[in-house]
Amino acid sequence: MNTQTTLSFAVLRRVILPAFAACVAAVSGLVSVNASAADDATYPSRPIRIVVPFGGGTQMDITARLVGAKLGEALAQPVIVENRPGASGNIGSDVVAKAPPDGYTLLMTGSLITLLPSTLGSIAVDPVESFAPITKLAEPPIVIVSSPSLGVKTLSELVALAARRPGKITYATAGVGTVQHLIATVIARKAGVDLVHVPYANTGQALKDVVAGEVAVYFTFLGPIDAQLRSGQLNALAVASKRRLRAWPDIPTVVELGYEEATADPWNGVLAPAGTSPAIVDRLYRELARIVQQHDVRERFEQMGMEPVALSPDQFRDEIRESVARWPPIVKAAGIHP
Repeated sequence: MNTQTTLSFAVLRRVILPAFAACVAAVSGLVSVNASAADDATYPSRPIRIVVPFGGGTQMDITARLVGAKLGEALAQPVIVENRPGASGNIGSDVVAKAPPDGYTLLMTGSLITLLPSTLGSIAVDPVESFAPITKLAEPPIVIVSSPSLGVKTLSELVALAARRPGKITYATAGVGTVQHLIATVIARKAGVDLVHVPYANTGQALKDVVAGEVAVYFTFLGPIDAQLRSGQLNALAVASKRRLRAWPDIPTVVELGYEEATADPWNGVLAPAGTSPAIVDRLYRELARIVQQHDVRERFEQMGMEPVALSPDQFRDEIRESVARWPPIVKAAGIHP
């Protein structure tokens, strides 16, 4: 091989091949961008799956099916609701977090997802990094109620009674480490009283026991106990929110009663896997925001004790971040360990 040939190969390696590779990369990137844009433009072209990380018949499941049916009509594609319960919702969250970020697998979840990193530790799906928030749909308030047999009608009366009877007043929740449980621990700690926690896996049984007076107090979502409140089978002591409820304006908030740290303002909302196209997120947000304003949807939400909302994706992301950061000291103070 002569010197000229050797020089030609050197030039080929140093100049022509890198230039050719750069051209290929540029063309590939252009094709990828164009393909992505085309996918966004034709979305959705097949059925969409909404994963609910809790069982059928729950408030979240009912919400997903109601909103999913409306979303299917708006997008002209079937929307299938799939229940994947377990591990306080972490199993369903994991399914969606690992799904392709193409807008065809969504998560209908609640604010409990922001608590799990504090209660489950490293096995919890990261609600900030694993998802692209779409919108918060509704706020199902948590109320504090008592059995009429206890003889108290206000939170102040409950605290006074608990002070006189330390370790004797029982309260029910949906389980250890739930938002309801933490609200109770915050109030008890601030008031300096000793309440006895009775966690229930079956919230229907919890309601029966509180109505019967076997358990004195119940920290729970409003929807499942609305009928018992209206019939006088339960007394409403407070709502764990920053503002009073439109449907129950006479129930004071924990903020008004001096327990601001006990506010929870839970939510139900929709998330997509991290990396989902902003165009798809925006399309879903606009459709869902329109759906929750429909009269029949608002009416059904209110029947379930939920107030319709429609936060933008950016607002929803900020709220999730703030909530995740809020829980660790409360969980630690409650003595709950992952």
